[in-house]
Amino acid sequence: MKELIGVNIRADASKALLKVTKDYFRSQPFSQRFSSFITSLQKDPWFTIENYERRTDSTFFFLSGTYKNFNPFHYDVKEIRLIIAEEEFIHIDSLHTKDTIINLQLMGITDTTAKIAGQVQKEFKRFDKNYRKDFGRAVYDYSSQGGITTAEMYNYFFPSLAICHVTSAWGQLPGTYQYTFTLTIRFKLIENEANLVLFPGE
Repeated sequence: MKELIGVNIRADASKALLKVTKDYFRSQPFSQRFSSFITSLQKDPWFTIENYERRTDSTFFFLSGTYKNFNPFHYDVKEIRLIIAEEEFIHIDSLHTKDTIINLQLMGITDTTAKIAGQVQKEFKRFDKNYRKDFGRAVYDYSSQGGITTAEMYNYFFPSLAICHVTSAWGQLPGTYQYTFTLTIRFKLIENEANLVLFPGE
């Protein structure tokens, strides 16, 4: 029975990630092989790759670029930026097992008007309202200056899984008057397919 519950939780988690990526990402990795996902970005006439570093023995995979004619957010954007970054992850098991995960990040960057900040905040609240129920737990954090909230973040967790798979955040870009709503999806590659990040040995 315990094993069946675990299978159900992971099926629900996979469904939730697919829902988020389908709603926000023009091309997404959970319905195709990861190599096909990268190829779709390379061939997308609306996407311009600005930085592309293949994985080597000493470096991780990294890709970044910008979209034109594409905006999944409910506010006007100056730039839609996509970042795919591989990084080392250390599990919280007794051996502190090292692993590698992928961060898929979408940023909706605005102009510098004061009005737009409120619209970006609304996007953050809208995401939480629409997707919180699909996760087991949401952990909130924020930063403030002079008693005014300047950034907020939710980390969304699935029950019994290793890490936070989804983060939503809004705030001001450092050194600018631009705001952004940023959505980050985390997953693990197994045989060229995007998968949930599980504990070692699972």
